[in-house]
Amino acid sequence: MNQKFSENLVSAIKDVLPDKTNVAIYLMDLLSLGKEAVYRRLRGAVSFDIEESALISKDLNISLDHIIGMKSKDKAVFSLNLIQRPDIQEDYCRFIDNYIHAFHRLKPYSNSKSYSAYNVIPFSFYTPYDLISKFYWYKWLYQMQGFENTLKFSEFTLPQKISDVHKRFTEESRFVENSSFVLSRDMFISLAKDVDFFLRLNLLTKEEVQQIKSELLDLLTNLESIAASGVWNGGKEISFYLSNLNFESSYTYLECSDFELSILRVFSFGSIHSFKNQVCEVHKDWLNSLRRSSTLISQSGDVHRAEYFNEQKILLDAIL
Repeated sequence: MNQKFSENLVSAIKDVLPDKTNVAIYLMDLLSLGKEAVYRRLRGAVSFDIEESALISKDLNISLDHIIGMKSKDKAVFSLNLIQRPDIQEDYCRFIDNYIHAFHRLKPYSNSKSYSAYNVIPFSFYTPYDLISKFYWYKWLYQMQGFENTLKFSEFTLPQKISDVHKRFTEESRFVENSSFVLSRDMFISLAKDVDFFLRLNLLTKEEVQQIKSELLDLLTNLESIAASGVWNGGKEISFYLSNLNFESSYTYLECSDFELSILRVFSFGSIHSFKNQVCEVHKDWLNSLRRSSTLISQSGDVHRAEYFNEQKILLDAIL
């Protein structure tokens, strides 16, 4: 069993590390082991001990539950991808990096799929927009930290490191062959209400509100065009559904021929995820149930699509 575990761990390490990374050198640095000690572990002559396995699991965000291959249907280990004080910026970039890595793993596969349900505007929709990205980060910091001196939006700058990780996320998320989104009908309106809240606090100016509104309208126009064609990112298939039911959080399920991953959004920018088959099956079934109770507006559903996007624009005008 130890040998099988070590084999699975080595395989998982190779899957997770970036291409062309020297696995032996990585393990030597992480575990503070000599070259020969690492190669004995890579060959399977010596097993990784529990402390070494835990270090690897933590550093690479690998689920030991997945590696062990637990059969129990009533137990699962979830990996935490949370943002905590005091390293909020570093944690956030690490959070986005985990998404980037997941999409990067899908990149070589022609059968890669993404199923999502969002009650907020998805990262893949708004990260190309500077002001919307800045506002989401500004709002989250206000909630988590407050601003002792009531920092105004105009005085706040989105860190360059976050802008850079957003660009990498936008690039890597473009390679999924088939994407499906179930959208909450009020996700744009909820953001507009948040913007209005900060306007009433005098932390946003009316001019800034109109600039954010302009980006939102541009985003809506682009999404309407994508929904009409059913393709995006250079010909990749995409479908949009409008949910007829409320759902409590945002969910993403990724799959290809070699792996599947279940991601549940928590605490706004945080997530928990699992590779466990039973979790992924339930998650996929849940997302499919949401799709069945939703209205398809991609390619077909012209009337519903036009009504939805016109309604969003009218409501934005009413709020902002």
